Amino acid sequence: MLETNEYTLETVMKKSTALLIIDMQNDFVHHRGVFSQSGFEVGQYQTIIPVIKKLIEQARQANMPIIWVAMSHNEANNKNDAWIQRRQGKKHPQSCSTGTWGADIIEQFEPMAEDTIVWKHRYSAFVETNMHQLLTEKGIESIVAVGINTNTCVESTLRDAHMLGYHVVLPKDATTCVYLDAYEPSLNNIERHFGLVCTSEELIHVWYEKANSDGGVEVER
Repeated sequence: MLETNEYTLETVMKKSTALLIIDMQNDFVHHRGVFSQSGFEVGQYQTIIPVIKKLIEQARQANMPIIWVAMSHNEANNKNDAWIQRRQGKKHPQSCSTGTWGADIIEQFEPMAEDTIVWKHRYSAFVETNMHQLLTEKGIESIVAVGINTNTCVESTLRDAHMLGYHVVLPKDATTCVYLDAYEPSLNNIERHFGLVCTSEELIHVWYEKANSDGGVEVER
């Protein structure tokens, strides 16, 4: 009988981990942002803010690297390829232009000096960015991703991360998407093929247990 290796939240979180907060920006989340002004319902984005804040607090207590991933579009990085042609053809909202209020991270969050911001211009945080190099330099083996949209930027980032050899975890109550019919299928796809899906409370519990077993900084619950 072949031995099987357990692949669990506990085993993955034993490895050096970073928290990625994806696309929590004004144009997506704020009621005055481009998405809301274009007729999209952004209320579901706002409901995950308290959950993400709690995870950030726990990650800071555990001295975990925090990386803010944010969209930034400009003439140079839009290019004239399928990405921009499709967006124009589908009349996609022109969001997160470089240097604008819309591209800023929402005011409910305050990146700290020791945090890192990675600016991207495609769904995945690994496309034409220094994300892989950054994680490698920090010795990161596992990533926890939160934010939006589950089925596009979050899933694309987790797919690429796993292809590059990272363990990936998605707390399902810390992510959502504008098309709610895409939420559960995306979670299922990630769970089946790319990583682990859990709740924020399950994740915090594992961080708490790890902190205590390591004799390090205790993570509050």
